[in-house]
Amino acid sequence: MAIPGSPRAELIDRLLEDPAWADHWVGYWQDVLAENPNLVNPTLNNTGPFRWWLHESFLDNKPFDRFATELILMEGSTHYGGPAGFALATQNDAPMAAKAHILAQAFLGMEMKCARCHDAPYHQFVQKDLFSIASMLNRDPVAVPKTSSIPGDPAALQSLLVKVSLKPGEPVPAEWPFAEELSGRLNTDMLINAKDRREQLAALVTSPANRRFAQVIVNRLWQRYLGRGLVEPVDDWEHAAPSHPELLEYLERELIQSGYDLKHVARLIFNSHAYQRQADPLAVSDAKWAALFAGPFPRRMTAEQVVDSLAVASGKPLRVEDLNIDVDSQRTYEQSLNLGPATRAWHFTSLSNERDRPALSLPAAQTVIDVLETFGWRGARPDPLTVRSQETTVLQPAILANGVLAKRTAQLSDDSRLTAAAVQGTVDDFVNQVYLAILTRLPTREEQAMFVDLLQPGFDTRLTGQPAAPVRPLRHTGVSWSNHLKPEASDRKIALAHELQQGDPPTARLTSDWRERAEDFVWTLINSPEFVFVP
Repeated sequence: MAIPGSPRAELIDRLLEDPAWADHWVGYWQDVLAENPNLVNPTLNNTGPFRWWLHESFLDNKPFDRFATELILMEGSTHYGGPAGFALATQNDAPMAAKAHILAQAFLGMEMKCARCHDAPYHQFVQKDLFSIASMLNRDPVAVPKTSSIPGDPAALQSLLVKVSLKPGEPVPAEWPFAEELSGRLNTDMLINAKDRREQLAALVTSPANRRFAQVIVNRLWQRYLGRGLVEPVDDWEHAAPSHPELLEYLERELIQSGYDLKHVARLIFNSHAYQRQADPLAVSDAKWAALFAGPFPRRMTAEQVVDSLAVASGKPLRVEDLNIDVDSQRTYEQSLNLGPATRAWHFTSLSNERDRPALSLPAAQTVIDVLETFGWRGARPDPLTVRSQETTVLQPAILANGVLAKRTAQLSDDSRLTAAAVQGTVDDFVNQVYLAILTRLPTREEQAMFVDLLQPGFDTRLTGQPAAPVRPLRHTGVSWSNHLKPEASDRKIALAHELQQGDPPTARLTSDWRERAEDFVWTLINSPEFVFVP
């Protein structure tokens, strides 16, 4: 363990208090909870944007039992960022069954997707279990829809591996189905409305007596930071056993005793020897060795981390349009969402509704989404997901080598902090600052010599004496839903897309020859494997 009061322990405390803690976790829970807002004409399984509630919860370090309770109660705003947005499941004939599946997977480690249509063939729970939770969420019995069945002759269906134990139209009572497996005890004295089935469900899920809830949450933290859970898979515990049961129980107790403080558990993990060890490449290919936790997995940054790191490295804003195609407010909020300005990666959402209408495209936002999707981000989340694919593709180096966002990061424009570093100090200082900004370390002696050799010629005469120019704001096209069918609307958006391909205007404070070599230096570090792989 790190020594209390040591520089490492103090750094951990400082990082845990950084607002970026919230940014780091929002994208994860958007996936886990299937947050799936759509800008235009919401379709199947679209939700409200409860992303701002997620962000606020982590920014405030909300106790996680309260986080789960608020989500289950689904109160507040539906379209403006409250947990009620989680309740939406557009064009779904059993919306509460869909939410029951998500909640069970997120908080109880139960993969109940199969139970939507039939008894799960490889799990102990049956259809009734899922619909019982759905009825508790609904506060009244839910009738099983026709789609939650397998078509065919009932007698013939009995020979299949899967069984359908509920009939279409059959009402399922609102009752807790896991009395034996999850020994949640309900103290109605603690409830505001003791008869509210949804409130009862929240209390049963988050009860300290229901050990599964706390264990699932600490296991999610362990997997997030070490690359593998103590229980695998982290969202389906049916046939899994913890590799280190004593450690799991210890972290569970710490979470409960701390008042469900996620930062407390994170601090324990960060200060542990297991986390501090060097990354272990063998863990990627050998599951048995990985379960020993000789060290964290070497992992690629998430899509959101890649985008945010590019922005932080250069100090430039993302500078994209508001995520809104109804800029003159001619439609209702049920028809078109306005997700506002995007300043961090988790703010983005799918632009797929505009694919057949170029006039409704958001060309600047698309330059960021191109990077996000290339690194495994899902713009649409119709179903919950805990672990994204870590597959390496040829598009990943290609988007960093040739994409607009990476190009903007490398360009020394007047709003770049790397430009500010280039106009003052020595060439060694500039090399050091660029390394710290992009790779968060100082260069080795060999790296320092190589890049000083590149940048030393012309360094003393690099300054032109020209003043910094104000950076132009993103040009507004004036295109909205109300006028997007006019022929010139598509022309304006296409012209803006071509304009964005040029990137940012270069600073006039530096000579062109030296600036271009400095940009090559920045581009090289962005395109090094070290930039996208951690630790």
